[in-house]
Amino acid sequence: MHENNFGERIRRNKGREIKKKKEKKVILIMFSILLLVALIFLLKYFGIFPFSSDIMSYNRVNILIVGCDEIENYGRADTIVFLSISPKTKDVLILSIPRDTRVEIPGRGMDKINHAYAFGGEKLISKTVSSFLDVPIHFYAVVDFNGFVNIIDELGGVEIDVEKEMHYVDKAGGVEINLYPGKQILNGEKSLQYIRFRHDKLGDLGRIKRQQKLALAVIKKMMNFDSITKIPQISEGMKGYIETNIKTQDAIALANLFRGVSQEKFRVETVQSKPVYIEGVSYLEPNVKEVQQGVKSLIYGKNSGVKVEVLNGNAMSGIAHKIAKDLELQGFKVVNIDNADNFDYEKTKIIVYSKEVNLGNEFKKLFNDFEIVKEYRTQTNLDLVIILGKDMAD
Repeated sequence: MHENNFGERIRRNKGREIKKKKEKKVILIMFSILLLVALIFLLKYFGIFPFSSDIMSYNRVNILIVGCDEIENYGRADTIVFLSISPKTKDVLILSIPRDTRVEIPGRGMDKINHAYAFGGEKLISKTVSSFLDVPIHFYAVVDFNGFVNIIDELGGVEIDVEKEMHYVDKAGGVEINLYPGKQILNGEKSLQYIRFRHDKLGDLGRIKRQQKLALAVIKKMMNFDSITKIPQISEGMKGYIETNIKTQDAIALANLFRGVSQEKFRVETVQSKPVYIEGVSYLEPNVKEVQQGVKSLIYGKNSGVKVEVLNGNAMSGIAHKIAKDLELQGFKVVNIDNADNFDYEKTKIIVYSKEVNLGNEFKKLFNDFEIVKEYRTQTNLDLVIILGKDMAD
């Protein structure tokens, strides 16, 4: 009983603080994503062609976005977002990692993940997130969100069809929202209100949809001829708000990728954790293995981690490597590429060793004709063997 009362007091005393953090986190996420998109589009226009970039050779391009209150002195990392895009399928994962998530920080031990930025800047937080999610981080962007409202104002605002009246006041939290329905030009402050509103039956789901809607409106406005003429002054204003290792040629390639992504291809997720108290400090404790499996499933699909061997059974030069690359794009882990015992296979043969393997339509589209042989084994380093036949020449 005493523990229940203690927990209730903690929740009551910290209720307003948590509410403020949630509001701030949403704004930081939106600022981070929009500033990254703005950056790559700005660099696209300033770039001198041709530039070479190996972005398109990536299986996935993984970007870490950190939203903080100050860049120069390693300020507080209030927002941590993992963004992953596939150059081939053009699908995007936006994964939010709560700042209080308890993780292993290399060289520092268990702590809140946002402390990694204060301890070692973008290098340490990149290393920490990569280890936590068990995925590589290719690029980072550290964002100071204070000037974002001014950037939208420099663009002359963005056109949004506000779907309904939105009113909310929280004087203690410094929040005041007053929006009316209809198509209109929202300035920086009104845009901020639009993405903060969550006080309806849709809650966070409605807010996420509005965030995506505003992001598309910003991109559309930046592609407008009138906005292009303002790019020099906007770019100059952005210098104090973002720090990144994305080179110009890679930014151009990323810009082309994002331009080809439809809204339906965006997936927004949040790392799930449970609240805990350790030595009087509140944390969010994740199940690390579940998080890693979930992330890999989201970015690589249901085939993530399935070990496959690809063998050339038809003597066609390069065919095994081509199929192996296609399989990797579907999430398979290709552990070996070699020749088969002979080159006389007329039909592609797929040998399944693991009962956990589930071959979907996307997998089957890689082959013109094939036969599946099930040889389930309890102890093997392979889940699947593919012997490519002469049917691949058709």
